[in-house]
Amino acid sequence: MKQDTDNFPDLEAAFEAVKGLLFGPVDAATVKLKFNEVVKDAKDKREVETNPLSALAHARDEREFRDRKDRDQQHMTLRALLASNAAYRAAHENAMAAFAAAGNAIDEAIEAGEQAYADVSEKIEDYLASTPQLKDGRYVMFDAKDGIYKDQNFEPISEDDLAGVDKQAVKPILPYERMMEWKAEVGRDLDELRGYSVEIGDRKNQALDDKNPTQEEQLKDDKEWAEDLRERAEKFKEKYEQPAVGQELTAKEEIAVVPTSATAIPKL
Repeated sequence: MKQDTDNFPDLEAAFEAVKGLLFGPVDAATVKLKFNEVVKDAKDKREVETNPLSALAHARDEREFRDRKDRDQQHMTLRALLASNAAYRAAHENAMAAFAAAGNAIDEAIEAGEQAYADVSEKIEDYLASTPQLKDGRYVMFDAKDGIYKDQNFEPISEDDLAGVDKQAVKPILPYERMMEWKAEVGRDLDELRGYSVEIGDRKNQALDDKNPTQEEQLKDDKEWAEDLRERAEKFKEKYEQPAVGQELTAKEEIAVVPTSATAIPKL
């Protein structure tokens, strides 16, 4: 249906503005409402253009000034925020201190974990060297749980392969199994700690970004997160400083001290 809008150009604009939003027949009340809005906007625009000193022009300038000021505040540089906003400065300093403390704790935990990993790896090598080895390179150990001989991959060894092996010299597999479990656990811990180290660095860099600094509320959240991370890292380090796995191994499958899940660290 052709719209009779020749004498009302603003009405035609109103119709074009709403027709794509309507389903079914055009609602006359909606078109009239849009028409009034378009007419008012057009009238205001003409008045501002023809009379820059009018009240409407002044109001427009005030509104644009406020909008520009709000945008400027939202995009202030870090240096400007630190110099002009005491609350932000305090939140920033607290977060940076928490980042530093967490970073140091993580570095110490990683160092202790790497030492624990190296220690248990050496003990595993020594333990394997103390038990008989087959010609194909497999080490022979005895699993008392099921009464069979197994290699370092916990695979059973056939009687044919055991021919000629001095079974009196065969070591129990349990100490080896515990050491391997501990080595795997420390390896997983180190991966986790290194991931946290990267996160600390990323959040610190974001907080130091002069053009796009972290918002104040996020800085407060980051501070709490970093403090939790520091406590977790300290617990990791404490775990690694326990007596080494594999001390005083005997043929009775005894291990002096083995860190267990009793000292497990809760997930964040």
